[in-house]
Amino acid sequence: MKKIFIISLLMLSIITLTSAQQSTAGVAVKYNLEALQGKKMANSNYDDYMMYATGRYQVYINSETQKVAVINITTKKEVLAWGASEANEYTKLEPHFFVPDFKNFPVILMLEEVIDGSSNGQHVILMDKGKGFYCGFINLAADKGEGTSITKYLQINMKAGLISFTFAPDASIFNWENYEIYKGKEVAFELDTQSPQNGIKASQNSAYKITGGSGNYPAPEEKLDKKSNEKQPQKEDFNW
Repeated sequence: MKKIFIISLLMLSIITLTSAQQSTAGVAVKYNLEALQGKKMANSNYDDYMMYATGRYQVYINSETQKVAVINITTKKEVLAWGASEANEYTKLEPHFFVPDFKNFPVILMLEEVIDGSSNGQHVILMDKGKGFYCGFINLAADKGEGTSITKYLQINMKAGLISFTFAPDASIFNWENYEIYKGKEVAFELDTQSPQNGIKASQNSAYKITGGSGNYPAPEEKLDKKSNEKQPQKEDFNW
């Protein structure tokens, strides 16, 4: 009798889990801007970095050197190592975390370039399925060129694996490249989580078409050395 009861509980758990997965498979997921408190690191591999815990990932950011690392807390492995091509002593990085209202969905980090208190744009990083991807740069600010962060006007949603970035319709969005000003309703981006390596793209009807460059810099645990056919540590490629 006891054995039958345990099996019944197990079957009920499986059914409940399956139902929960099915119920969220096609839903529209909303992202919320979440203020995470960073912790200054010492006596670690990331001395002088600020560490931010998102639940499934630990994000390490060094604002001075403009370098970022993402750790998968399950595997304890570094899954992203990214840094500005040339660190600018006048530039600081301010992180903005967008967290989904359902668990196990991608987490979005927007790293704002700040110069003299003014926003110079956003680097977009996606954390999904235990990996990290650098997805490009959005060269926009808000408030008619005064350099306010666009994150205060940003609305992020996901459906069927496609993440959409839209703005409050009446927001004033400023383009640092050509000094044009757009209404929020004229600007939109999208990111396909099935191919994050392709980067963030302007939506078809977006008046602003340029994202300031995009790319993918994942740092998986290992990569295959074509010459020796042996696996080599990926971290050798980065000068931390």
